[in-house]
Parts: sequence; structure tokens; C-alpha cells
Amino acid sequence: MPCGQKEHRDNIQIRAGHTSAKPDHAPQTEARKPLVAGREIADCFRANNTRFLVTRPLRGAKLAIAHLQHIYDDSTKPVILPPDEAFLLVLYLIDVEHRDLLPDQSSAPATHYPQGSICLVSLERGAAISIQGNFDAIVFHFPHQHLTELAEKAGEPRVDDLAICRGIYDQTIAALGAAIIPLLHASDGIQSQALQHIGLAVTAHLAHRYGRMRCLN
Repeated sequence: MPCGQKEHRDNIQIRAGHTSAKPDHAPQTEARKPLVAGREIADCFRANNTRFLVTRPLRGAKLAIAHLQHIYDDSTKPVILPPDEAFLLVLYLIDVEHRDLLPDQSSAPATHYPQGSICLVSLERGAAISIQGNFDAIVFHFPHQHLTELAEKAGEPRVDDLAICRGIYDQTIAALGAAIIPLLHASDGIQSQALQHIGLAVTAHLAHRYGRMRCLN
């Protein structure tokens, strides 16, 4: 259902760095979570001057999007992401190399992520990675609730999970990321309706291409 102009304004927030969250009309515990998650992810990556966008593509669930940039060296501590009922989608804007850290503190072999590739992981058990060199990426914080809302909107069975993938090319996500970058760095005049449409496209694409359903006996 098309939203009125006032609702469009309520559905978008922009933050640079670690500023406080904007009050929202929804209950505080639910409305603030994605924006807080965006700030916390930036803190985990030690990214400075991060730009955030937050939108509600469907109903209550929010999609937080951030442009993260940082240079890592041997003295930099690993990136530790706490458990969360969400997925993390990363679109790499430059070539990046990092490795997963395992629960026993050992590290997996390094994975090379070419410019334009993506990484999609579940945060259900958290994640830990060690990054070397330059990092420049668009990061999407995607709560599980989006899958429920999309199924209700489309009148189709709910996708239960998303497939994990690392270092693959996804032309649709790359194109949507390119459309988001100007919105992330615009000083004013953000078109919230356009952002909602992009967020909905991201949600639908992830569910369609990477969605998995439980097998019923």
C-alpha cells in the first residue's frame, strides 16, 4: 500500500559517525534496534565517519545500511559481531581479504573478496573476522523479521533461512548498492520513497535467490 508523505519522512533516518538515534513513533525497544545495530556494527569494524540509512521496506522491520571504511594492520584487533537475529550482507567496493576466526581461536584460511562481490552470513551465533589492509564496503543489517513480512505481503510460504555465501558476484545487489551510495552521502533532500523501494528490492532479491525453506516430512 502506498504510504503518505508523512510516513515517508518517519521511515528514514540518517546518521554520520556515532550520533544519537532520532526519536521514532514506534515502541522504543523495536524502533531503535536496527539503528543501534548499525552503530554497533560500525564500532565493531572501527569505522570512522560512517554514514547510516535506516528504512522500513515493508512494515515494522527496519533495514539498516552503512558505508564502512577502515584500514587494518597487524595490530588491529579482530572484528567481533555479537549474536543477533539477523543476517549481515556485505557488498565490497574494493578488493578485500579477511579470514573467519573459529570458536577455538584458530583462524580459517584467508578468503579474497574481489571488488563487486558479496558476503552473506547469519549473525545467529555471532561472527568474528580478521581483516588485513583496506576495507571499503556497503553493509546491510537484515533482521529475520523481513522474511516473515515479505511472505505476508506476497501471500506466499515464508522463507526460513538464507544460504550463506562468500565472495560471489551478485549483479542485482551491486546495482542496488550503486543506487544507495548517493543516498548515503547526500547532505539533504533524501528521497525516502526511493530508499524504501531499494530496501524492498534488496529484501525480495535475498529471499528469492538465497532463501531456504525447511523440509516437512
